[in-house]
Amino acid sequence: MFKRKFMNQAISLAIAVMMTAGMMTGCSSSSSKNAVAPNTAEKAAGGVTPTAETSATGTPEATVSDIVSPITPEELGSGNKKWSEEETADSWMKVTNDGGATLGYTKDSGISLIQVDGYAFKDLDRDGKLDGYEDWRLDNEKRAKDLAAQMTAEEMTPLFTHGGWTSFDEKLGDDDKAYIDGGARAGVTRSAATEGNTKLAVKWSNMLQKTCESTGKWGIPATVSVDPSNISGLLDQNGLGASMDTDLAKNDAKEAAKEYRAVGITMLLGPQVDIASNPQWCRASGTYSEDPALNRDMAKAYIDGLQSTYDENGNDLGWGKDSVVAIVKHYAGAGASEGGRNDHFKTGEYTVFPGNNFAAHLIPFFDGAFKLEGKTGAAGGLMPNYAVSYSEDGSLGDEVGGAYSEYKVKLLKDNGYDGFILTDWQVTDDDARDYGVEDLKVGERFCKLYENGVDQVGGTSDLKAAQEGYDLLVEDWGEDKAIARLRDAAASFFVTQMETGLFENSYLTTDEAVNAAWTDKTKAYGAETQEKGIVMIKNKDNAIHKSDASQKKPTAYIPLVFKDKADFFSQLDGKHDYKWEPAVNVDEYSKYYNIVTDTLGDPSGKKGAYTEKDVIRASAKQLAKCDYAIVKMNNPYTNSTTDKDGNYLPNSLQYAAYTADTAKETALANGKITKEVKDGYYGAKTETVEENRSYKGNTAAKATNYADLETLQYVSKTVPKNCKVVVAMKISSSADMVWSEVEPLADAIVIYYSGSMTELAQQEEAVTKVLTGQVEPTGLLTMQQPASMKAVEAQKEDVPRDTECYVDSEGNKYDFTFGMNWSGVISDDRTTKYNAAPLTTPETISFSYAK
Repeated sequence: MFKRKFMNQAISLAIAVMMTAGMMTGCSSSSSKNAVAPNTAEKAAGGVTPTAETSATGTPEATVSDIVSPITPEELGSGNKKWSEEETADSWMKVTNDGGATLGYTKDSGISLIQVDGYAFKDLDRDGKLDGYEDWRLDNEKRAKDLAAQMTAEEMTPLFTHGGWTSFDEKLGDDDKAYIDGGARAGVTRSAATEGNTKLAVKWSNMLQKTCESTGKWGIPATVSVDPSNISGLLDQNGLGASMDTDLAKNDAKEAAKEYRAVGITMLLGPQVDIASNPQWCRASGTYSEDPALNRDMAKAYIDGLQSTYDENGNDLGWGKDSVVAIVKHYAGAGASEGGRNDHFKTGEYTVFPGNNFAAHLIPFFDGAFKLEGKTGAAGGLMPNYAVSYSEDGSLGDEVGGAYSEYKVKLLKDNGYDGFILTDWQVTDDDARDYGVEDLKVGERFCKLYENGVDQVGGTSDLKAAQEGYDLLVEDWGEDKAIARLRDAAASFFVTQMETGLFENSYLTTDEAVNAAWTDKTKAYGAETQEKGIVMIKNKDNAIHKSDASQKKPTAYIPLVFKDKADFFSQLDGKHDYKWEPAVNVDEYSKYYNIVTDTLGDPSGKKGAYTEKDVIRASAKQLAKCDYAIVKMNNPYTNSTTDKDGNYLPNSLQYAAYTADTAKETALANGKITKEVKDGYYGAKTETVEENRSYKGNTAAKATNYADLETLQYVSKTVPKNCKVVVAMKISSSADMVWSEVEPLADAIVIYYSGSMTELAQQEEAVTKVLTGQVEPTGLLTMQQPASMKAVEAQKEDVPRDTECYVDSEGNKYDFTFGMNWSGVISDDRTTKYNAAPLTTPETISFSYAK
């Protein structure tokens, strides 16, 4: 088994039968009636074991194996006392057990201590007895089942949601209070991991946990999750992929975990391990690479580092105080996106598999994330993908999103995965990512997810719908099996909290936090990791070489560029904020070069805004002194969207406008659309027809950052012939591009990956050190760089490394694992290992299609 079993075999078999018989036929009621809620299970007292007899309401009580008999405690402080207590500077009580768990609680939360065998425990349910789930000496699975067995359906259904913590301040917001009052205990925030927020994160997290401890019957703590956040500037996933260094990945994760824990985060919504098999895919820069073997190895190393706690000698202790639960994503096949489109939007609804290569997309999960070398064994959780995995013959199951796919979840269960399953965000919301289940009401979607073995729904705080979904489940399955499924989901969530010690101590100390997160030392380490992810792909005439302090300080031209400064989300909404600024950090480069740059005239736009006309370029006389010209660029990427008439437009990996003359005549996956048809007798009417998502013959506009190319063209044309043109290319969105517009104009090119939504100071410094010869580049390409958009259209979306690659003026082929150092093309153990043919099938499971 990869992880754990919560249900006994009889119940599991019964559920399996019900799911097989009615998975896609249940939950279809347009309204739900109120089901009878189960009573709280009777607790065992005085050594009497509870039974599975039916209660007065007709609801079965917990099974014998679920509840651990409570223990009557001894007098607090009596006998051979093995614990001590002190109040921390952050106003919570710290309890130290000799050789046992460290506890934390607040005196005015209603929680008190009880003593058994000389040890201290928290009386979380305030009943004066030591329940199984309160006993930190027991294994986490037994404790989780004990708690779930004692709870009512109304108490557990809120735990099926994983919303967003909406407040991050000195006071807890009303929405968060209401969410907690309603019984929910999980939410995401980026704020806690942001630089400058560390002290506030401690106050906010402690306030959140105290509220949870004080609210409800069971003392259940809060889970704070986060998307990968480059805390302290640690290297992001595509950069780690470029290093092809599993030791670096593990150490990067170990450091990230310590810092996340210091600010109250116990769950990472990552890592993303999808193979980016379609070079057009807009989310490729958020994963490791396009290669199944590399992603497998990086996933294993990173999750081991993230989930295990290590002693001062580096020994793996398993789950502990520095552990963060990994929610590995996106299971499975997200990288085979049709048209490279973003599956957050309806246009990105499908993944396609023309190469019949779906099994390759399972490798990073089954052979990597679920097969760890460390003591935690497997990723603590998993996130299904949004999109529908399309197949004409039904071999990939029903045409529903990943969380609703019976085939995909059954593939997990049949191959031993029993970890926590958390959906991606907003899959139950109307007009959001409810792919394939749009005809169902929100409560009915919740019911489908209960039935399909999901444990928590991401991006929702809809507690009413969670209860409605359960009521429908009772109608479809009957109360016995429905409550068993709900308890299984709740227990799965509790295990993730117990693995990270939240039930013992969820509180933080300011001193520990400020000494752990965003310190000078951790940021220096982050900067060091950034250097390992930089790839040099061109170096004509050794333009970039080891620096020589004895030589004269060279002169470099740094042009001003017209750059969109709008944030990531604003750009998604079509809002832009263009400004002139130096291509690179002038202050940083001044350490190594004498700088020549441009100036700005008066703004000529409306309301004092600068336009493209307002730059005054450096004179020919100034440029004549330059040894180098340094141009920083962002890779071109135009997403595949639709025009005002609903026609699909192509994705583009080039700066200039692109017309897709060689695209498929008919798209592989085509949904249904409602279309207005004119009728000569009755006027207009509507009918549902199959759409063709092909974009053949349609044109993608030039990239929004086309000015980057214009700047390079100007520089290349203007500087003297002996001036070396050096390009620093920031790669985001897709992890590749068509180089024919850029490479001929540059003497040297380095690329660096940025899957995050913010610019990192460490990244800029690392790039500077490589360009100026302070640090030798060691990174390798994580994806093939296509020869042209025609080559992109010719490859199969689900097959990695099948694209015709670009060859530069020096005869170098920009293939997977290509990279250069000061000596030339890199050839080492990494290139030998990963240049093997791409893997196609997991080694550790028995794979089969749905049909």
